[in-house]
Amino acid sequence: MTAQLGTPREAPLPALNFSVPHIGLQTSQIDSVRQEGRQVETSFAATRTVLLALNAVGGMPEARQMKDFFAWPAWQAPGIPRPSHEWTAIFGTQSRAFEGMHGAAPAGGQPTIIRNSDHIRVTDAMWQMLQEQECVVLCTGLAGDPTAAEIGSAAADGKLQAVLARALFH
Repeated sequence: MTAQLGTPREAPLPALNFSVPHIGLQTSQIDSVRQEGRQVETSFAATRTVLLALNAVGGMPEARQMKDFFAWPAWQAPGIPRPSHEWTAIFGTQSRAFEGMHGAAPAGGQPTIIRNSDHIRVTDAMWQMLQEQECVVLCTGLAGDPTAAEIGSAAADGKLQAVLARALFH
């Protein structure tokens, strides 16, 4: 897949070629902590979130360019990455597909629009997760076409940069 970058005026920006595999990400986070005397009761909540990995097609040099372009923080898996108020993932309701991203404008600048040349349809289960959570994990740091296990391993090893972005449906 090739993504086309542009601003609302469609000014040309550097081309990024990436694939977008998606997986269901399960995390456990503390839901509540209650102390009674010397005893502490901790409850964990399991959350399933859709993860979209923006993987560089051109190998690791291009993966570094993507990392620099997006400048997302290092992901401390297995927790959910920090929320981003700058990026929004765009999904089509008719196609149930990831169609691109919108990046908020920096001070005095133009917003970034990334349109996928090929819309990536998500599975029915992941579509349901997207509808319930209304957010998605976006990450960079890989090249090629990694498996879900390789994405999980890279996350566990701290090799990915990621944000939690709002999912917008149109």
